[in-house]
Amino acid sequence: KLPKEQADSIIKAAHRPNRALQDLSDSIENLPMHFMRRDEIHKAATIFEDNLGSSERLLSSPIPVFYSRHTARFLSFWLLLLPFALWGPLGNSWNHIDLVPATAVLSVFLFGIEELATQLEEPFTI
Repeated sequence: KLPKEQADSIIKAAHRPNRALQDLSDSIENLPMHFMRRDEIHKAATIFEDNLGSSERLLSSPIPVFYSRHTARFLSFWLLLLPFALWGPLGNSWNHIDLVPATAVLSVFLFGIEELATQLEEPFTI
């Protein structure tokens, strides 16, 4: 458990993750162990810090709005033309009535996948 002063210093820091990593590095330095083992722990913390920086770059990289709009428009256009493609295969149904539920189900699934992809584009909430 962190001492209250250390927790307060992390909370007040401009960049909390870096402050926490600095405190972690200081704690590793004060561990009573062989210097080679301590260096290996420092290497692991450095790799963690590099991964943290990569994640922050991903967070700050915007997804172009054009990409999302183009995908949604293409999917809408494709689903608009889907009944024409299903006209022949569903010709055995009375008055092609199966087109309505088939198109509706496919639309729900595909728009759901598109919405899921939009959410995955920005995995971190800001």
